[in-house]
Amino acid sequence: MILPDLLFNSVSKAAADALGIQPGAAQAWTGELEDYVSKNGKFSKFSVAYLPVQPPPLFWDYNCENCRFWQEPNQCTLVNGFIAKGGWCVVFMPPAENKPFTWPDRLLKDLPGQIQEAPEAFKRWFEE
Repeated sequence: MILPDLLFNSVSKAAADALGIQPGAAQAWTGELEDYVSKNGKFSKFSVAYLPVQPPPLFWDYNCENCRFWQEPNQCTLVNGFIAKGGWCVVFMPPAENKPFTWPDRLLKDLPGQIQEAPEAFKRWFEE
């Protein structure tokens, strides 16, 4: 799997599923990613364009803590190493229970913690 394919598939499948255009598309893509990891091991941060903070615009809800692959305290089921709660990568997939267009409320609640975490997350970016 290469970066452009990962990004396109994650975004398009999540959107098609959330908007009801193709129900279940996100779950099928999630299964493909999990199968890939079980056969090949976790992705490196570089291979999924991981950033310890969200890229601009920062008003989206696409951060690691709100991804279906997130594991407490700072792990991902798909990506190696320390993962910041406020981070982002191209395989972001919202949890199935997230309803479309409900992200502003979550963002306002989570943003202060993500800003506080950012300096430590940048220091640990290269850890895998």
